[in-house]
Amino acid sequence: MWRVVSAGIAALSIAAGLTGCSGTGLLIGVRAGQPGLAETLPGGGWSGFDIAVAHYVARQLGYRKDQIRYTTDLDSADLVMGPAREPYVGPYLVAAKDILVRARDRDRSLKELAGGLVCGTRADTLGLAGRFGAEWRAAHLAEANVPAACGPLLADRRTDAIIADAPVLAGLSAQYPGRFRLVGRPLAQERYGIGLSERTESWRDEIEDALRQMYDDGSWHRAVIDYLGELATQYEMPPALEKR
Repeated sequence: MWRVVSAGIAALSIAAGLTGCSGTGLLIGVRAGQPGLAETLPGGGWSGFDIAVAHYVARQLGYRKDQIRYTTDLDSADLVMGPAREPYVGPYLVAAKDILVRARDRDRSLKELAGGLVCGTRADTLGLAGRFGAEWRAAHLAEANVPAACGPLLADRRTDAIIADAPVLAGLSAQYPGRFRLVGRPLAQERYGIGLSERTESWRDEIEDALRQMYDDGSWHRAVIDYLGELATQYEMPPALEKR
């Protein structure tokens, strides 16, 4: 029970049958279950900072709203949002990995996590597992398929801390008003970019121009305010786009 936690998110491949940019629409890959960045809405559709960036770029590329589709099958997507994977355009966000605890709990340092119960995805906890070893992983780690799955465990005191990128933790905290808080001790840094497929690698310049336009017209900053909550003041300026 303690090793694996599932969020119960339906439709983890909601757009697998779409043809992508070679047809009439644009298929964009996102990572579900990340509050603040990309999450499904109760009535259908998607919301979050990654979605706002993806939608803006797609519209700048000439796609109508009804031509933009999202999928969690990243290998089938025309563009992929999130932690940068080559080749990519960006970054559109530089995020620190951090720790989320209950509001009244004391702060937990990296060293203190060795004796606590921790929840996170395999990618987010890879560094801890490597540092503390297999025995710690078996006894102290709840491995979740998505960060959102960790929220109920922290709320119910079944874990002591959640490890994820700070924007995700801020979004998760917003779902439990007043109950959680960020420790504010960055553990690592993650660059978010728009990953290109073989079909879209030639679009690099157009996508870069779209991101730059989003920066210049204030849309990027408005999305920060709308979706990154308590972290908005840390992202007053967009990151510099890398030349590749």
